[in-house]
Amino acid sequence: MGQHNSRGGARIISQKEVARGYREIRLEYLDGAGPDRIPEPGSFFTFLPAGHPLQTMRRPFAYSAADEKGFSFIYEIRGDATSDLAERPDGAVLDWIGPLGRSFPMPQNRRRPVLVAGGIGIGPMYYLTCRLSADSGSGGEPLVIVGARTAALVPELEWPDGAEVVITTDDGTRGRPGTVLSALEAEVSEGGLSRAEFYSCGPHPMMAAVHRLALATGAPCWTSMEEMMACGVGACQGCAVELAEQGADGGAAYQRACVEGPVFSSRELAW
Repeated sequence: MGQHNSRGGARIISQKEVARGYREIRLEYLDGAGPDRIPEPGSFFTFLPAGHPLQTMRRPFAYSAADEKGFSFIYEIRGDATSDLAERPDGAVLDWIGPLGRSFPMPQNRRRPVLVAGGIGIGPMYYLTCRLSADSGSGGEPLVIVGARTAALVPELEWPDGAEVVITTDDGTRGRPGTVLSALEAEVSEGGLSRAEFYSCGPHPMMAAVHRLALATGAPCWTSMEEMMACGVGACQGCAVELAEQGADGGAAYQRACVEGPVFSSRELAW
């Protein structure tokens, strides 16, 4: 679902490391600066980096929590803008625009929600898990599968009681050894996902694998595309993703992740 967006300021309440190289940051809106509606899981906001020459382009981030007082998000320190963000002290103010984009739909027909997260995709999946766990009509206990290369990259988060969380690591240093796909295939073979609705966010190969499994089992699958959404409002066209169906001229067709997405039905996309 798309949402009307607002612009304002938000004050940093706290930052903490949740995995090696990953931070969770909590902010509160300045007086009167909150959006008209609480952001939904899957939607995002943009912020303006403070340090010169970083402030020429806004940076997008998905919400990991939100209420009427403020919001949180999880980010990886991997460039100038996020390094700048990591150095900001408590009390510093972020210039934000949000909420933006299309959010995740709730499961239909009492299907069990199965959420698959990797890398920076953990933020929106965590928010969605909290929302689903609080919604008694969502289709049952969410199954969350979190994948990482090694134990140090598994985020330490307070998952809600009403969720089953499975950790996988490529090197076997925490949770199940192997990938999220191997964990999903094990769940399918055990008959636990006969009526599932899939949600994914993370590395492209991971999301493609979840898409293929959803196709094979006839289940709906929703994917959040992590593109570089420079403007966040559809003007720059820099976040276009290719669609499965061809355009009217027979060539490739595209939609903008920041406006028509970032959440898409996986069947809409060209993998």
